[in-house]
Amino acid sequence: MNTWMNKLMMRVPAIVLLLVTLLFWGFYDRYEAAGEALLQSPSLADATRMRGTCSETNGHFILTVPESGETVSINFRMPRAMDYDLIRVRARIKVDGVVCGKYPWSCARLLLTQYDENGRWISGEHGVVAEQGTRDWETHEDVFEVEPDAAHADIVIQHIGRSGVAEYDRIIAEPVRLRRSFFFWQIIFCGLWVSMAGLYFRRCRLDRRKLRILILLNVLAILAGTMMPGVWISDASEKVKGSIARKVETGQASKLEQELSRIDQFNEVVGGAHVTGHFTLFASLCFLVYWSAALERQHASYYFKVAVDILIFAAITESLQHLTLDRTAGVFDWKMDIYGLVTGFGLFLATRLVVEIGRSVRRIGG
Repeated sequence: MNTWMNKLMMRVPAIVLLLVTLLFWGFYDRYEAAGEALLQSPSLADATRMRGTCSETNGHFILTVPESGETVSINFRMPRAMDYDLIRVRARIKVDGVVCGKYPWSCARLLLTQYDENGRWISGEHGVVAEQGTRDWETHEDVFEVEPDAAHADIVIQHIGRSGVAEYDRIIAEPVRLRRSFFFWQIIFCGLWVSMAGLYFRRCRLDRRKLRILILLNVLAILAGTMMPGVWISDASEKVKGSIARKVETGQASKLEQELSRIDQFNEVVGGAHVTGHFTLFASLCFLVYWSAALERQHASYYFKVAVDILIFAAITESLQHLTLDRTAGVFDWKMDIYGLVTGFGLFLATRLVVEIGRSVRRIGG
């Protein structure tokens, strides 16, 4: 009992710092207002473009797609948006029986779209939320950079699914900027987590593991993906999208590339790669740690402890995203980490079984 208590107490510092990180950054707003609201609780009279069946009362919008399949979309122009660098968009959304269309993004959406001086849509990050099915009221928000070549920007609420009702309320778009205190707290928490990493490197005896090099490389890959600025991912995506667009224009694109030339379809693929990365890296980490434990002939109880440690590490890596400029922690990503852990453990058991069978066959044959 004392041994288990000691092992639990050994993990307390990391768990406490994890809780402090999540609580602090959960309540701390890294942005502050940079001016008056650009759009707040608009009405249908404020719309610059509208199509489909919709109604509005005191800023509460109801968008309905009937059986005929006529989609709904409402644009609200923000003429002063180009005076700022960052715009935060926030709204509540409720969906009832929204059936997705041809693409995963063909549903109820809230967007910030930007256009150049010729009225052409500028590609890039633009989606706040996309919902389908039936969900009660939820508040969603996101912060967007104003593109250098943008001439104007619109807030768009739409329902482009096959059927159902989408409701929007408390729509607001406001210019924001990073608080100066953000960088102070970022340095403080980075220092605390680096210190914690040094402490647990010894406590977890990572310098003595049989597969320590592979395990450390796997951990570094996870941390690199966690702390990578979102703008780097966005820039890489833009380069790939530009390459696809050029191929489409010259007629050299494959069928897949022609499909991906639709910006939202491409974003779905990027999002899928992100999810796959979470799953794969944690599956490989779990497999390597368990295989190392098997080579070290660890007790069976060690496998349970490893699972708990990897779960804590997954939660820590998600919390570390709060320390970046443009990324935040997500429960969905943590779930994918858990699925990766379970898969890695299953792969370890299957591999070990195959090895044991091979050894038994060799003994019999010998």
